[in-house]
Parts: sequence; structure tokens; C-alpha cells
Amino acid sequence: MQLKKKERRQINSLIERFRGEGTAPACPHFGSCGGCLFQDMAYGDQLLMKKQMVNDTLQGIAAINSVRPSVPYRYRSRMDMVTAFGCIGLRRRGSFRFVVNVTGCSIMQEKSDSLYRKVRPHLEAVEGYDYLRHKGYLRYAVLREARFTGQVMLNFVVAEKENRLTAVIDQVIGDADSVSILHHGGLADLSFGDIMETAKGGYIEEDFDGIRYRITPNSFFQSNAGIALQMYQKIREHARGSVLDLCAGVGSISLFIAGTADRVTGVELNPEAVETARANREINGINNVEFVCTDAAAFLKTAGDYETIVMDPPRAGMQKGVMETIDRMGAGTIVYMSCNPKTFRDDVAILRNYAVESVEAFDMFPQTPHVELLAVLKPRHGQIRS
Repeated sequence: MQLKKKERRQINSLIERFRGEGTAPACPHFGSCGGCLFQDMAYGDQLLMKKQMVNDTLQGIAAINSVRPSVPYRYRSRMDMVTAFGCIGLRRRGSFRFVVNVTGCSIMQEKSDSLYRKVRPHLEAVEGYDYLRHKGYLRYAVLREARFTGQVMLNFVVAEKENRLTAVIDQVIGDADSVSILHHGGLADLSFGDIMETAKGGYIEEDFDGIRYRITPNSFFQSNAGIALQMYQKIREHARGSVLDLCAGVGSISLFIAGTADRVTGVELNPEAVETARANREINGINNVEFVCTDAAAFLKTAGDYETIVMDPPRAGMQKGVMETIDRMGAGTIVYMSCNPKTFRDDVAILRNYAVESVEAFDMFPQTPHVELLAVLKPRHGQIRS
């Protein structure tokens, strides 16, 4: 986990303030591996520190009383293990240029960690990828696990369009529900790519309160399913009438809230995600949800009236123009799910016609500085001003 110098100083200051007596790290790689920052800090103290972080960031906008806890370990449903410089694991703390050999990971869910421990020795004979010189073959081994179904996916991201992994896959294919090889030949350091070969499955499925989700190799799905389910349940409490779901991904929120809404329109730019969202709609037999493959800004130019607007943008937040358009649309409720309190703060500041009614914080990523927010916004004074 690479942080800017200013962020690192701020976090270090908070760590010293809230550390308490400390605790023994659960992982032998802690301290060198950059995947976790707080394993030597008691979990209760981590939550107090994150509460302070959120309140410092949202000062003048809103305040939280607590951060809803997660299980502190074995929560991550996705882990991208980099293969470079003769190492297999995660990048060194504070450095992009080095990789720490990680033999197992305490924040991964159990089945995916077990699969990683089994496949890792076989990968030692495969040429890795030098992401500084842009040479080599295997970029990443990506493991994904659905918490509530137990299904496991293993993806290999390679830099050349050839399969040198048949022998490796043969050793572990019985332990996975889906195995694919993805090709990414560009210079960017990405753990995604075009699906080159599917050795098994091609997807796994997750289940949230009876709603079934298909997860494909490149599709986004929340990395802490237990916390995501709690947040979706909260969102569903506010989803009424005609609902617009921006940054809809594979349709996870759209489909989850369909039962309390009259109709839902999910807007998503990624074609593979939209295709998966439509498949998820058919799997669940839901007929009051439609998915549109387009940019949010383009869609909003001709959007109709919506009683509820839900958004779950990436860490960069929403575009300024999108927020300005939303401010003029006149929805009765805006529900904003954010993985970045800073961009949430900046986005909300654009909304002249809305006020924050409530904000809750959820610990989506224990042992890291990240906090997830869920905010409900209502029109100021009960009406929208133009």
C-alpha cells in the first residue's frame, strides 16, 4: 500500500495517538509487506483512529460516532499477487520497486489463501514480469473468493499471448471453481486483461440475501462481502420509487434494491460489467431493472426524473459536472457510497441544493487506512432550489 508523504505523516501521527499497548501482528510478513499497516495495533484502537480520520476529513459537513467493525482478518475476497524480480507476493511497504515474497496472507479468506499456498510453489518455475523494464511473462496471480458461496477463482495475468501455465493449472484446477488466463501486453501495471483462455468455469457466484451475483475475471465486486452486505441493506432502506444507480458495476446494488423500488436504472461504462449485470438480472428473474452501458455524464444529459439517486464511484469520486447535474435533478434522496472520504467531501460540497442527513462509516478494509462511507442526502428545507 503506497501512500503519499503527507498522508503517511498524518497516519503516523494518528497511529502514535491511538496505538495504545499494541498487539502482536498475525502475519510474519508484517512490516516489510505493504498490504497491511496496522497489524501491530489493537483492532479497537484502529476503529477509534479511523473515526478520528473521518471526522477530521468531514469537518464542517458531518460527523460519525463510530466505525462499524468487520472481522479483522480473513475478510478480503480478492488479492492480486505480483510475480516480479524472482519474487511472488506483494510490494514492499513504501516502495514500488521491490516485491516481498509472501507465502500466505492473513487478510485473505481461507479457501483462496489455501489455493495460493498450493499454487505458489509451482509458479516459481514460471518467468515473472519486470514491471520496471517491461519484460517477462507472468504479471499477476489473482485470487477471488465469494464469502457466502465459498466459490474460488484463480486468474493469471500474462504479458504475452501464449500459455506457459498448463502444468501449473493441472496441479490446482481441482481446487478452484474458475481458472482463466488473461492477457495484458501494455505498459500499465494492471491485474486485468483480455480473457485469453478459460481452463475452468469462467466465473464464480456470490449470494447476498438470496440475490445471486455472477463475478467474471475482470468485473468489480466488493472486497469485503460481509461489510458490503450490511451497506447494501442500508441502501435498500432508502431506495424508493424510480431509482438511478450510477457506477452500477455488475449490478450488485441495482439488483439488491429492486424489491423496494418501482424501477431501477443502472448506468455503467464498462461493457463487460454491463453484460455481467444483465446476466445477473436474468439469473435472479428480476424484471424492473435495466442496465445502460454509457458514461454517467452522457446519460444524465437526457435523464428523466428519479426519486432516488444511488452512487458508488471509484476512489477518484464523481466528475464535477455530474455532481452539478445531480444537484439540479430534484431527486428526493441521494445515497452516496464512498471508498474515499476526501473525494466524498469534495463531491458533496458541489451540492448546493442538498444537505447531509446522515453518514455512517464501515471498516471495509481492516489493517489499512481505508474507510467506507454511506451517506444519505436530502433537499435543503424540503425543496430543491434552482
